[in-house]
Amino acid sequence: MADSAIVNLLVIDRSRSDIDHIVKTLQGEGYQLDLIQTDQADEANSAIDYRPLDLVLLRLIDDLPTIAEVRLMVAEAKQDIPVIAVVDDEYRQRHKAAHVLEEGADNYFCLDDADHLVSVIRKELQHLQLRKREQSFEVRFKESEQRSRALLENIQEAIAYIHEGVHAYANPAYLQLFGYNHKEDLAEIQLVHMVPPGYRDALKSVLRRSIRSGKAIEPVELVGIRSNGQTFPILLECAPTRMNDEPCTQVIVRDATPEKSAYNQQLENLLKYDDTTGLYSRRFFLETLELDHNGTVLYILLSGYTAIRAAMGFEAIEQFMIEVAGLLKPMLAPEDIPAHFASGVLTVYIPANSPTEPQEQAEEIRKTIAEHSFQVGGKLFTTSCCIGFYKTRGSHESAVQIMAHADRACESARQKGGNQIEVYIPPKEERPGSIDPQDEVALRLIRDALTKGRLSLSYQPIVSFENAQEARYKVYLQIADEANKIQPMDKLGALASRYGLMGAMDKWTIIRGLSTLFELRKTVTHQPILFIRLSRNSVVDKDFFEWLNKRFKDSRLTSHSLVLEIKEDDADECFEETRQLRGHLRELGCGIALSHFGGKPHSERLLRDLLPDYIKLDGSLIERLAKAKDENSRLAMANLTRQAQELKARVVAAGVSTAPQMASIWQFGVTLVQGNMIAEADDKPDFDFQQYAG
Repeated sequence: MADSAIVNLLVIDRSRSDIDHIVKTLQGEGYQLDLIQTDQADEANSAIDYRPLDLVLLRLIDDLPTIAEVRLMVAEAKQDIPVIAVVDDEYRQRHKAAHVLEEGADNYFCLDDADHLVSVIRKELQHLQLRKREQSFEVRFKESEQRSRALLENIQEAIAYIHEGVHAYANPAYLQLFGYNHKEDLAEIQLVHMVPPGYRDALKSVLRRSIRSGKAIEPVELVGIRSNGQTFPILLECAPTRMNDEPCTQVIVRDATPEKSAYNQQLENLLKYDDTTGLYSRRFFLETLELDHNGTVLYILLSGYTAIRAAMGFEAIEQFMIEVAGLLKPMLAPEDIPAHFASGVLTVYIPANSPTEPQEQAEEIRKTIAEHSFQVGGKLFTTSCCIGFYKTRGSHESAVQIMAHADRACESARQKGGNQIEVYIPPKEERPGSIDPQDEVALRLIRDALTKGRLSLSYQPIVSFENAQEARYKVYLQIADEANKIQPMDKLGALASRYGLMGAMDKWTIIRGLSTLFELRKTVTHQPILFIRLSRNSVVDKDFFEWLNKRFKDSRLTSHSLVLEIKEDDADECFEETRQLRGHLRELGCGIALSHFGGKPHSERLLRDLLPDYIKLDGSLIERLAKAKDENSRLAMANLTRQAQELKARVVAAGVSTAPQMASIWQFGVTLVQGNMIAEADDKPDFDFQQYAG
């Protein structure tokens, strides 16, 4: 039974009997109708302009307005009214049903099929109700946004929103704190310019930590610069958020000039220092290391700690640690940060501006502990230590990563017998400055291509031997050097992905591909589907889907015209990210393909878990099958393609370049083929698919 609300219905038809049939059918399902009937274009236009309509039913016969004309009336009236075509036998004999949708109708039903009529009306009314509810949510969201903006404008907290380093918004309290009169004064000023140069690395580290963790960061003490150049102490806290549908960082700044109360100072000392040894606490040590990466870490493991605890108990352990701390403090400069890090572990951070020479200091600590006679619980004993030594590499490392390296070096020293120092040496691929000169040249080429527009696309057809109406293209990204010579993408793509540059090129490819589809829409009857490779950079990018969704909204293209390809290796290693992206793409209506597929023992499991729309068999796999005499390999491929077909995943043979390869795929029921055997990639998507008709 339908909802009891009245449905405002406009029927454009001249047949009274057919209109009565539609009305009686809907009333029989419980719909209450407020009916307007006409066969004149001006009357229909007036009703659309001035009447509160829910649906327009348009009979497709000569001498009545066309779908395009009615669609234009609805658009000019700025109304959201579904246009439903009414199709009779005569029309069906002359046109395909899909033609109705291509002309602009939201849906259609056959006049002689009452069940179809009721189903379409119910569906379109439900969709209309959902759209109206969404519009209501948008209105309420905007009202909420306005209230939030008003609150920000009047709150006493100094708050700003930072997008790509620049102030996207600053409230009056923020402007007043830093001595600016107008928001426009901050429009082009980066946040890092609001602190002195010596504090900028610390500020960048805090921002990175917030973005990386996705959480708010506790207040950090920094120094601010007012518009007149005056500096003042500040407390800054930040949290990742969104503004105008773009990711940004919310910054709250407080003036820390007033002296701290005795209570606050006492509380800060409890957090800053270890109450047993008097050294700094683990928390303060990690916070310092997170803010300042330019220095050396010593990770000191006391060899006798476990034996003393087992033999003499916790009181003896406290005495032992106090005595070790007493040995350590006089050796260090005021700039150095010694900490009681964990049970039996002391750490020292020696910043770059310290007069302490780290290597010599580590040796002095090792020697002093080994030669000292400890007196604990009335007993004398000696012990030793292992020291892990790590010189930090730069601001891209977190405090946890730095400590992991130092701990690894200390463990290596312990395994070698103890009482020695071990320096952590990064693997070759991690070392700074270890990039091969050829890689540097290639990276420069990639960056230049992105900034100077030396990117282009080529299109290779994917032919269906079942339906010549289906037009598909694999899109290849091309990079040209300064001489405008196209460079091979195999190595460049892997290099760009390794250094995080491929995500930007993925987006460029998608934007250019959508532009191509928009241009083709004016000239082709059947819009093609584009297959575009997605790199690992984009798969793990949490903001990629929102970016893609916005691109489709802006282009007003149907998302069914795009299939994103993910290599099987990437899908396997980034399984959870791929699975989540697959779910989002399914909601959007965009397809997904697993390329270079079929080479793993668990390919079938990956197929079942991800349920792609397409799998693309690797060209090398097809070549091996064409040459192989191993019946087991052929049987495995047959099972794989059969399972894909059962899961409604289309199978594409990619990289087919020889007749034997073409012949080998037929036995597996593969009818979608891509490769030079069909056609080479071209700079225009104008392949004649009709030549494979029949």
